[in-house]
Amino acid sequence: MKHLSRLAILSIALLGVILLPVWSQNTSEASPDEYRVYEAVFGLMDHIPKEDPHVTLFGLTLNSKCGEDGSSVPLANGCTFLWIKPDSAISVERLLRAEWADMENSTWSDFEAKNAASVRLHEPISTPWKHKLIAPGDEPSKDWDSPDLEIFLSRVGFSQKKTEAVVYVLVFSYMEHVLTAGDYFLFRMDKTGHWKPAGRLNYFTKDK
Repeated sequence: MKHLSRLAILSIALLGVILLPVWSQNTSEASPDEYRVYEAVFGLMDHIPKEDPHVTLFGLTLNSKCGEDGSSVPLANGCTFLWIKPDSAISVERLLRAEWADMENSTWSDFEAKNAASVRLHEPISTPWKHKLIAPGDEPSKDWDSPDLEIFLSRVGFSQKKTEAVVYVLVFSYMEHVLTAGDYFLFRMDKTGHWKPAGRLNYFTKDK
């Protein structure tokens, strides 16, 4: 969606974001290939309209669960931000295929399977701006108590040959001229082995 019909719902949802104070019991980690895709996404976010912005990266990936099963990740209307109720994985796949007709079946299948549970993220992560990786239960830091942006990442879904990737990025914004939003990104690997953007779909946007 540019999904304007859901703005009223999201206004309520974002005010009531749930961050449960526990780590996911899934202790596996994202693969090195996933970090390369994350860094390709961050490379597209190099025009933040503020000098020296403070950006936090949440130390758990998003997942597709609801309620307490969602662990420590933010929830919209009590459920996942990956497909906001009444959406489902099926309806979001249809939405993406309407934009990216050539997206491989294995890419979405891998994305859906991986995002059944959260995994921990760790440094080093390369970004174009100063950032801090924040884990649930971390002690407050006066320099990072009020970030300009909070970024939450999904797991990365890959095609069977690992030449295509899809990732969801959720951004909570606390600054002017940058909206809170969730976007799906499609990447394809070029001949030099680098991930290049092949599509971006704004799933939702919340006005200030």
